[in-house]
Amino acid sequence: MHIQLTLLLLLAMVSTPAPQCKANLPLAGPCFVVHGRMRAYNGNPTFRIWRIGTDRLLGVTGAQPGEDPIMPDNLGCDFDHDVYADFEVCPFTAERPGVMQRVCVVSAEKRVIVQRTEDKVTAGEKR
Repeated sequence: MHIQLTLLLLLAMVSTPAPQCKANLPLAGPCFVVHGRMRAYNGNPTFRIWRIGTDRLLGVTGAQPGEDPIMPDNLGCDFDHDVYADFEVCPFTAERPGVMQRVCVVSAEKRVIVQRTEDKVTAGEKR
């Protein structure tokens, strides 16, 4: 009996679907498309989208700060690769000047994955 209950609980944990971006409540506003570059950073949130042509960064998070980011698994972004795309995102927080807006990612269209290169500047050199 205990083994069956344990197996049932394990099966329920495995079959729990990943959170969906648009299904998360509460969202702070309507979803929107942004042309940008997703990059992995050392810090929180790890994944951030730079809105090309601006100084704005969008932080890709879960519904609450510190939760795993909600985004498609196959984006291709990691510490060695950036992703340029038209990202459909949904905001968890309102846009405020000087504050990183938290979002989840629904999709990425027209994706271009770029290998990140090492910074070749050595100590004492000017850029």
